[in-house]
Parts: sequence; C-alpha cells; structure tokens
Amino acid sequence: MAAITLPRAASAGDDHSTTAGSAAPSGAPGQHGTGTGTGNGSGAGPGAVTEIQAPQGGQHTGRGPLTKAEVDRAKFIALQRDGLRSAQDVDGGRGPEYLDTDLADPADDAAQTDEDRRVEVLFYDYGHDRLVKKTVNLTSGTVEHTDTASGLQPPPSGDETAEAAALLIEDPLGEGLRTDFAAAAKGTPLTSPGQLRLRGISFNTAEQSAPAALRKCGEHRCVRLFTQVKDGPWIDTTRFVVDLSDRTVGRIH
Repeated sequence: MAAITLPRAASAGDDHSTTAGSAAPSGAPGQHGTGTGTGNGSGAGPGAVTEIQAPQGGQHTGRGPLTKAEVDRAKFIALQRDGLRSAQDVDGGRGPEYLDTDLADPADDAAQTDEDRRVEVLFYDYGHDRLVKKTVNLTSGTVEHTDTASGLQPPPSGDETAEAAALLIEDPLGEGLRTDFAAAAKGTPLTSPGQLRLRGISFNTAEQSAPAALRKCGEHRCVRLFTQVKDGPWIDTTRFVVDLSDRTVGRIH
C-alpha cells in the first residue's frame, strides 16, 4: 500500500465522466483537415442520419460556460456527415472515442465579426491512432473545421480509464493489485474496474522516459492508473502503463 498524490490533470475514471479534464491546446491537432464533410454516415452508427435533428437546449453566449445541452448538441453535430465512419473507440467499436468538449480559443475567432458560439470537440480514433478535433458552430449547427494529429495525448476519458484498469486486472502484471485488493477487501477477489475508484493520466515517451517495451506510447494511446479500493486504501499501480492501442501492459520500473 502506498500514499499517492493525484495529478490535477487526471481523469475521473470511476465517475464514468463524459469529460476528461483539460483538453489539448487550441490549434493542436496541427493538420488542417476537412470542413463539414460529405459522407452520409455517422461515427455513431450506420446509415444516413442527416435528417435527424440535433439535440436542443439552453445555450449561453460569448465565453459563458458550456451547458450539458450544448455539449450533447456539439457531440451530435460533430459526428454527422463526416469522415469518421472508419474510426474506432477504445473497445474496437465503430466511431471514435469521445474525450472532451471546450469553448474554441478566442484567437480562432479573431477574424469573426458575428456572435456565433463555437466549441471544440475532441475524439481519439483508435483505428488510426490519432487525435481528432472538430470545431463546431453551435449557432449554425455545422462543423467548420476538422483537424487531426498523431502523438498528442490529452487526459483519458472515464471509459478509457476503466478499460485500462480492466486490462491491468486481467494481466499477469496485475497480480500485486489483485493481491492487495483482496487483503484490503477481506478476501473479496478483484474482477472488475467497478470495484475500484480510478484516476488515469496519459503516458507519452516523448515527454517521459520508459523502457523499450513502451517505446510506442505517444504514437499509441497509453495510460497510467491511480487506484483505490472503494471506501478503502490506495494501491500503488503507477509503475504500470497500459497501452490501449495494442491492449498490453508494461512496467516503467
């Protein structure tokens, strides 16, 4: 057992939050891509969906904080008529993994004279190991820009954190976690991420040293975990890194 200080940028995996902390800086990803797109499908499922109306709800103006209705609407718009039909989420399902939604940087609107409400929606595409940023105009209901980049790793989503925990629990390197959990839980075996409180942070070898086995982290989507027995102690799992792209577990030290 070990006391652990949580990083401020860690995701709230246990809460299965729809957001993942601070988004990547505005302007990154760096490759400018398509505009509103021409496909007739959605990353969320097959078939033409353009006739479906985006969710409506309360909308703020200017730099006011995003409402849940705005986030839901932005996600819906971002996945309509775009080129993400071949994208995959963390489970290998169709459509990209949703990460976060935030207001667009004012600098992006410097040339704009209207009062349209613009947000950036971040996804991770496991099919191509790339970050996808959609700039959505909530006022007009359109995607204005699509940007993609590899090698950028914002904080993991709640679903990604839970999936990383599931892989660690099942892996031989998770033996210590399973043993410590059973000791803290009076013999109850650890079989599911739902038995833990979880926090996750991304791991990138471009920013952190790692053994050769983890050299693809950064190119791949990799996560370190902070684990706690519910209503119990923390268990130190920070020496392990879960590569969600190839679904393997490695050790830092």
